[in-house]
Amino acid sequence: MSKQRKRTQQVKQSNTIKTPWSVKKPIYSIILKFSLFALFIFVSIFYSDSRGIFNPDNTHNHTKRKWDSYYEFSKKNNVDVLLVGNSHLYTGINPKNLSTSLGCNAFILASPGTGVADHYFTLEEALKVNNPKLVIIETYGLHKSNQYLLTGGALSDLFKSFSARKNLVSKIIATPFLFSLKNYPYAWSNTLRNHDYTSSNFNQIKQNIEMEKNNRSSSKNKKLYLGRYVRFQTGIEDTLLLKYEKSGAPVDGLKFEINTEANNYIQKITDLCKSKDIELIFLTLPMYQKHVSNYSNWKKKLAQSLGTEFSSCEYWIDMQLGKGYEDFSIHCFENTYATNQHMTYNGSLLATYKLSDFILEQKRIMLPNRRKDKNWIKLFYFEEGFFENNSPRSNDKYNITLFRSDKHEGLNEILLLKRRDFNTLLVKFIPTPNQQYSEMKNMKVRLNAVVKVEDLQPQSTFIELPFDIYHSKNNRLNFSINIQPIEVLEINDFSFVN
Repeated sequence: MSKQRKRTQQVKQSNTIKTPWSVKKPIYSIILKFSLFALFIFVSIFYSDSRGIFNPDNTHNHTKRKWDSYYEFSKKNNVDVLLVGNSHLYTGINPKNLSTSLGCNAFILASPGTGVADHYFTLEEALKVNNPKLVIIETYGLHKSNQYLLTGGALSDLFKSFSARKNLVSKIIATPFLFSLKNYPYAWSNTLRNHDYTSSNFNQIKQNIEMEKNNRSSSKNKKLYLGRYVRFQTGIEDTLLLKYEKSGAPVDGLKFEINTEANNYIQKITDLCKSKDIELIFLTLPMYQKHVSNYSNWKKKLAQSLGTEFSSCEYWIDMQLGKGYEDFSIHCFENTYATNQHMTYNGSLLATYKLSDFILEQKRIMLPNRRKDKNWIKLFYFEEGFFENNSPRSNDKYNITLFRSDKHEGLNEILLLKRRDFNTLLVKFIPTPNQQYSEMKNMKVRLNAVVKVEDLQPQSTFIELPFDIYHSKNNRLNFSINIQPIEVLEINDFSFVN
């Protein structure tokens, strides 16, 4: 074979060698590699989120617990009264006492640090699974805000509230209204939000992986939970009272502002409730009177934003400055000089029954009466406020009705309730139109009773019961006292004493 022929064959062979696709079209190769890498990252994040590897410690995540309980409760029950707000609400209203007082189902959906925009989207999702007759919006979150400028703790609180919600479509719709574009990924992914756990909190990752292996839930609680979060048990101390006298109020009502964004969401909440034929009430829960200066300015601006129709007591209950709300004492408020002050457990009870009175006085609000519903009784029996507002079962051997009257005025009921270490004697009294609440709360009920203590002979004695300001309503006053375990055989007489 000649050299020329060999050279020709070599050229033909070289021409038959295919040029790699990546060399011919390098830009497509880069796009493909980038897409595969992005897909790998997305799948990894999705897997991590679905397995909860970077989840925070939800042991004390009461926002998640509220939403979990709300959906679980809704499987068998309708929420008749839905309350939406932030930490002022869930520390300021007791939903079990509100439910047992009204004879229906009340639930609180609230998350700390959130504002009116979050309230709207919370309400929108909540209404997809329930048909409440009444919605109550707490007003502390109705202030000047810009969702896209939130940072630090305020943004973290919003992430927590958003993450706890369940409805995928609702969350997708809400995302561009609640977060700036750069925060979309963090709103949706615990992995992105908490990726620093690899260096700062690796123990949480190990705990999450272990929980996933054992297929255990982090916070399941079978007890009835309606959104209340108990934080403070004691009120304002003397040292703080002295600070109020020296330094004045830490909150100035002149600085309160509501901008266009907040006003828009107030209107959206109003329109949403109207479209579903739901009654709407705005509720202002109080802080200590010396905690806020110039509140009249705050009240004026809030009234303007709620609209002229809401400035009347028919649509807005203001417990900070309103007729009939002077009963809130230092025992009702958190011992703090910080800007944000919450209510104590006793304060929440007082606010709850004042709210109950307000609702019952509004003839336009038609709530279902579930007091004769066996399922409702079973649900709330032994829960907070049940016996203060309802009668024990006739076959209850431990909680006994000593006296009952069907009259619309006067002595209504006397109960002996058995506790673990003591008994509670409870008297319910329905006042006449001439008996003013302000006068009756300073009275005591004196019972002339026949009692038996252990193996001793029955004896006649007087028992004085002080007014129970925390469980009384305008149309029913309670007097109660905790006593040693005794057997009350007979009630001979009763009277009021100073």
